[in-house]
Amino acid sequence: MLSPEEMKQVEEWRELSIDNEEAFSKLMKLRVSWKFTQYNTPEHIEKALNGLNARINSRRQFQIFCSVMRYAAVILLLVSFSYVGWGYLKPDNYVTIRVEQGKDVKKIVLADGSTIWLKAGSSLKIPETFAEGGRKLSLQGEAFFDVAKNASPCKEKHSLTLQRMPSSLYMFRRIM
Repeated sequence: MLSPEEMKQVEEWRELSIDNEEAFSKLMKLRVSWKFTQYNTPEHIEKALNGLNARINSRRQFQIFCSVMRYAAVILLLVSFSYVGWGYLKPDNYVTIRVEQGKDVKKIVLADGSTIWLKAGSSLKIPETFAEGGRKLSLQGEAFFDVAKNASPCKEKHSLTLQRMPSSLYMFRRIM
């Protein structure tokens, strides 16, 4: 190994002429080839290849893991959106009760104890099961509603919200 002073002298010698530059270059090539021959044994080559293969395999395993995780994330998002979307977009099953013109008033008792009397020529559309947040009905025609006290499974006070439809008549009475 050369000291810093000796290295400086070699650099100065090298810069003196093009012949010195070529000689220095040949000397460096010989040094590199000598180091190569020193490590050019089957054991060193096998060790280097094993190290290279290990790095390639670990990188490949990481890439496969990342790909699997991407697909898992996409599937999880699709399932989540499907589940949430189904809650909003699922079709509600309704039962429609009609009273034909010229027929008598029809009495309907809901599962919560409320009673509805439909007049002739009217129709009532009710869901098969009521949502926890409220009870929505659709009426065309005339009806009398007798809403049972504490009819909702919820423990909050009831409020009646009406959307007046053309040619519909609502009459409400709350049982206290």
